[in-house]
Amino acid sequence: MGYIEKKRIGGKEYFYLSKNVRISKNKWKKIRKYVGADLSNLAQAEKEIELIVPIKRLLTLRQIKIIELLKTNYLKNRKIGKTLWKTEKEQIISFIYNTSAIEGVPVSFEDTKNIVEGKKPKAKYSKRDIKEIKNMKECIDFLFDYEGEFNQELLLKLHKIEMKGVHPEAGKIRTKQNIVGNYLPPGPEKVQAELDKLFEWLRQAEKILHPFELAALAHLKIVRIHQFMEGNGRISRLLMNHLLFKNNFPLLNIYNSEKMLYYLVLREVDAKKKEKPFLKHLYQVYINQYKKYLMQGNS
Repeated sequence: MGYIEKKRIGGKEYFYLSKNVRISKNKWKKIRKYVGADLSNLAQAEKEIELIVPIKRLLTLRQIKIIELLKTNYLKNRKIGKTLWKTEKEQIISFIYNTSAIEGVPVSFEDTKNIVEGKKPKAKYSKRDIKEIKNMKECIDFLFDYEGEFNQELLLKLHKIEMKGVHPEAGKIRTKQNIVGNYLPPGPEKVQAELDKLFEWLRQAEKILHPFELAALAHLKIVRIHQFMEGNGRISRLLMNHLLFKNNFPLLNIYNSEKMLYYLVLREVDAKKKEKPFLKHLYQVYINQYKKYLMQGNS
């Protein structure tokens, strides 16, 4: 709950809504929201202050230096954008294959490549399976061209492309409860409020956090809200990479062969209510994927 504070400035009184927020076990931080010279805007201030959460850096300076070195060496011969379809085609196809396979799409890597290239797959798949692969490619092409804000409109647009011809609620926030293994996401009546918090957090966090931190935590927050009936995992991994690309960092691929570890880390986050294990895991995955570029820095 917030409380009202008065400040006298230049002989006049002004009101602020204040709230104490725990940022660690024994540490609290006060946050304030300006109300005005009277309390007529108090209800709006109460709504806005509930969206504000303290931003805590989780990467160490050493980790940031390593990621920046990775980026510097990667960009020596590459440019983030559509040209990656030429320079990193196998990697992008690998992302489409792995992010789809994690969610149970049975298309092989070879046939994922065939479908992306407009060729006929060698094995037989359902129309839905083939559509899901094509939709993922369309999502990536869309994000390469997108220059707007990371907001709810983008989230819904991307989901509409992702689930087009696959799910009847493509591009629509769920109105029913869904369950993911042992995890119970927020009820449908809470989803919009959670999305409001997410985008307010993004607005604040992009000024404070390193881009890799921002991308990884955005991924986590989106997948925990689980705002759609289907396609949440893929949308969270797509948007994570959108934030990486936006800041000129290479793609982060989570491999289907390592999905159990990925899920175990997500369960650890749920159990401990801490985000750091997830960030630590993705950091290590990222470093392992681009180890050769770090070696360049030592040569």
